[in-house]
Parts: sequence; C-alpha cells; structure tokens
Amino acid sequence: MRSLYKIIHTTCHTQWGGLEKRIFNESVWMEKNEHKVIIVAPKDTPLFLKAKAHGFKVYGIDFKRLSTFQDYKRLKRFFYNEKPDIINTHGNIDSKLALFAAKKNEVPLRILSRHISAHVRNSWFNRIVYKKLCHYIFTTADYTTKHLQKVFKLKDMEIFSMPSGIVPPENLLEKETARKMLADELGLDPETRFIGFVGRVSEDKGISVLLKAFKKVKNGLPGFHVAIIGEGTSKYKEFLQKLARTLDIEGTVHFTGFKEDAWPYYRAFDLKVLPSKDINGIPFEGIPQSLLEAMLCECPVIGSKSGGIVDIIEHEETGLLFDTSNPSDLADKIEQSMRNKEATRKRVDTACKLVKKHHTIDVMGRNIIRIYRLHQVKLDRQPY
Repeated sequence: MRSLYKIIHTTCHTQWGGLEKRIFNESVWMEKNEHKVIIVAPKDTPLFLKAKAHGFKVYGIDFKRLSTFQDYKRLKRFFYNEKPDIINTHGNIDSKLALFAAKKNEVPLRILSRHISAHVRNSWFNRIVYKKLCHYIFTTADYTTKHLQKVFKLKDMEIFSMPSGIVPPENLLEKETARKMLADELGLDPETRFIGFVGRVSEDKGISVLLKAFKKVKNGLPGFHVAIIGEGTSKYKEFLQKLARTLDIEGTVHFTGFKEDAWPYYRAFDLKVLPSKDINGIPFEGIPQSLLEAMLCECPVIGSKSGGIVDIIEHEETGLLFDTSNPSDLADKIEQSMRNKEATRKRVDTACKLVKKHHTIDVMGRNIIRIYRLHQVKLDRQPY
C-alpha cells in the first residue's frame, strides 16, 4: 500500500484566519511525516507568502470571477503536470473550479473542506459539487456535518467532522508574567486583569455583545479591562469604539490589532469569551481554534450557543455557554466564572485535557491519514 502522498491544498481566501492557519499547520505536519504538499492560493496573500517562505511549492491563482475560465484551464494543466494523489479544497470558489479540474484529470482522491456552519442550498450545482466532484467532505463541526448530511443525503462514510488541530507552543509564559506584559503593552496598572477576545474583529463575532455584557458587570469587577486581540475593518472598529463611549467603558476597552503569536494573550486573560452571533438565525462557526488554544492555555472560556462552539464547550464541564446575542445572560456567566473559582478551575482542567486528547495537530493529522488510506484500500479493490 502506498504510504506517502502528494497533496494539493487550494483556497480562494485572502486573509489569515482559522481556515488559512488550518491549511498551513496541516501542511507542515504532513511534510514532517514525509508527504509532499503544494499550496494553491491567491498571490501575495498571507498564506501564499508563509507557505513560500516555509519552502512549500506554491501556485498563485487569484480565483477572480472574471478569470473563471482561465483559472480552470490553468488548474487543469497544473494538475496534469503535478499528478497529485490528493486534492483538498477549502473555499467556495476554488472548490467549484479545482474539483472540476481534478476530476477531469482523474485525481485519485478529492476532498472538499467546509470550515463554517453557514447553510448550503440544495441546488443542482451544489449537488454536483458535494455529491459528484468530491469523494469526501471534511467539516470542522458536528453541526455542519449534520446539516450537509440532511441536505445532500450523505452517508456516514462520505463526510467527517475534522476540527482543526492545535499546534502547542514549546513553552508557555507563566500566567502572571503574561498578564503583566499585557498590562505594560497597554500602559495600564500592573495589577490590571483581563477579559479577552481573540479572533477576527467583525460583527458576526458578537464583540458588541461582549461590550454590553461587560458594562453590566464592570462595577462588580474592579480592576478588570477588556482586551480585543485581532484585526477587522476600520469601520467596524470605529463602531465598537463608539459603542464603548456610549456605554461609558471606553477607558477599559482596548484594541491591540492582529498578533502573530496569540499564546501570551490567552495566558494573560482571566477569561476568554467568544460571543459569536447567528446570521439570520443560522450559525456560521465551526469549532473555533481560538477556543481550543485558550483551553490549552488553561484559560477559562465562555461561548455562545452557536454552531461548533457547543461541540467543545460542554456547559459547566469544559466552559460556560450563554444564549446567543444575549448580553444579560453573558454577564451572568462572566460573574459565575469569576465568583466560583473552584468550579472554574475544574472546568479549566477538564477543557485542557480534552484538547490534549482530541484536538492536537497530531490527532488531526493521524485522522486525516486514516481517511487517505481508507480511500486507497477502496481504489486497490476496484477491478481493472
């Protein structure tokens, strides 16, 4: 049986978020295990540049609407020349083009990864993409898996929940050291304590809900500030700053911008909150890497009851859940976490063990290799 594979990952996305981190970290793990990886992404995007700097072979395609036919022809020629064993697509636009081109070139294993929980319509074209062009679908949350199974009548062995594996750092700062470093970075008293958010700073992440909840608990938590770690549009940041002024908490809400290394910030927080909102009543979150990373850092977590968040936060076991878009309920959960430190400590220990057992990059990598080999067994059994 073949043991080493040539794998191509494609994405049309241009940012540096959970999806792009997943592609890069998975690719590095595969390379360490002697597989060959090629990454196809828009030129000069963070993933493209990081992959190139790492030494991966990269192929630049911008996946623009006006260049669809040209991109398809380039992909088909590229797959013909490279002859990959596996292609894994990660975005809406690249999945449609790359899976068509890969099927045309008879790539042996074609995987479509769905990173968000947003619903997919049962259109004739989507049925072709999800039922005919790919052999397997990877999702990052059980919510997404169940939705796609229902929409496209997929069998259990056609779709797999495959949350992103966390790459633990070699060393973590002592929590007290990390907290004082963050206070110093923000020009605050060394004894300042933090409730934090890490991720994309956008409306769907529900940061406004966090600010409204903090307003409700602020007087009962003297010395606490909110730290927002991440990048977003200037328009949305201005909205949040205006909201903080309106709530009269402006002096206790801080925006650090994007941080390449978020681990020290998780260690600095007394509490990490992910208040993601549903969009038109539909969740979009898969299993968020930021929650897994915070759990590994022994940071208490609170999340909204949305999408894949509930896959890893078991209420009062690994963290606390609050009713989505409900600042009052979030405020209650913040107070509960701060008030009952013994129960919070138990949740932190349970959550850290969960991540180490089920959500590291090694666990994810081994699970993916099992799928590769499962498919190879099927191919080897086919009559000539």
